[in-house]
Amino acid sequence: MPAQARRSLLTLTAVMVAPALVFGGVAWAAHALEDDVPVTPTTVPGVSVPAVNPTPLATPLLSVRRTPGSLALEQRQRVLTAALNDLAVSVDAESCMAVGVNGRLLTGTNTSNSVIPASNLKVVVAEVALDVLGPTAVFTTQVTGPPPLNGVVQGDIHLVGGGDPVLSEQWYTRPTPNHKRPPINTTSIEALADAVVANGVQAITGSVLGDDSRYDDERHPPGWAESIIATPDGTAVGALVVNDSTTAAGALSPDPALSAAAVFERLLRARGVTVGGDVGVGVAAATDVPLASVNSQPLPAILNEMLATSDNLTAEMMVKEIGRAVGGAGTRSAGLSAISQKLVSWGIPLEGVNLVDGSGLSRENRVTCTSLLAVLQRGHADDPVGAGMARAGQDGSTLDGRFEEPGLVGVLQAKTGSLRGVKALCGYFPAGGDEIAFVLVLNGPSATAFESRWDRLGAALLAAAGTPSADSLGPRAS
Repeated sequence: MPAQARRSLLTLTAVMVAPALVFGGVAWAAHALEDDVPVTPTTVPGVSVPAVNPTPLATPLLSVRRTPGSLALEQRQRVLTAALNDLAVSVDAESCMAVGVNGRLLTGTNTSNSVIPASNLKVVVAEVALDVLGPTAVFTTQVTGPPPLNGVVQGDIHLVGGGDPVLSEQWYTRPTPNHKRPPINTTSIEALADAVVANGVQAITGSVLGDDSRYDDERHPPGWAESIIATPDGTAVGALVVNDSTTAAGALSPDPALSAAAVFERLLRARGVTVGGDVGVGVAAATDVPLASVNSQPLPAILNEMLATSDNLTAEMMVKEIGRAVGGAGTRSAGLSAISQKLVSWGIPLEGVNLVDGSGLSRENRVTCTSLLAVLQRGHADDPVGAGMARAGQDGSTLDGRFEEPGLVGVLQAKTGSLRGVKALCGYFPAGGDEIAFVLVLNGPSATAFESRWDRLGAALLAAAGTPSADSLGPRAS
């Protein structure tokens, strides 16, 4: 056959084969959508999520832009949006909802509403603390005093607070009927007393004094109700706190440094160290030398404490530590200013945002679902903030007994928030390689019916998780 004829035959063959290859290569994609088969999600008991018929595709099925990953994502987003519809319409004018996938907003209701966030505010504090302080940061508590001579310290010793919010005795780590969520990542105050004795101290002629000069002496932010201050939720804030300033009998001390000094003196006496004076408070002398110290666990463990158990004291101390690190002043105002500046630098919209404290206990705090979702989507489910949140059904956490359905338990990660007339939830849910971030802040009457709305959210997340994965949409062997 002449060469020119052979070339013509090859060209004709290629033209005829190309469509077959295209249609064969995308047959696997059409399989998931053939005959407009509805996707029926897993259900949560008592919550019905209707089957979802895929909506018309924005990009043609045979487009070269389509991949198994993009097909799976588009299908998941359509299913999730439809499954969230009942929840979205139930969000009233005082509340807001926002849901995003892989860093983008997917759907929302009243996303710019200025709402009371309660403890969801702790997510903002945690994200800024991680950025400002760094994941290797620790909080160091020191004992200082005159150099010992033959085991005797001539004068006072100082217990110097380093901002450790979980400095605790062993008994305080055990749950009791009145203390259902004890600290989970503690620093042992007994270990510090042991270190003093190990360094040869046998007697102190003076007193044990608590030094909390690292931060200012504002004990409670404005806007805290007296009913909160009178409970362990409203523990007095300081740079030196032991056992959340709580006695074994459950009494709360209004002076954290004095309470801590009393605990430490008792521990020293129990170890055979004689103490000549009474406990008190005071700033360490410039001539003091270190006698012992103890470090907290690194910052991610402290953030886990703050988020999973919703520890208010940790959040307030974290705000003051941020202020000290950024502005040189361990004050609430310096910390909140630094947090606002950081949010602006991240491009987080602050319209409708008002920060009064770090714990969310003040009803004067305000955020929007847009701003809170943006903070979540700046991070990820597996970073120290996301990983530090409570897991669905996790014992001893704020999600203990919540979202315990298969597919949610142990998977959904979230921060709760509760005040009178406020119920908030924000966090992450992984679905087939995609990351869903969600914010639901209920203010007013709808907060009393939060459980049904949480159930609808859980059902919608399960619906998204039940859509085909990218792997299942890939080419199949014949």
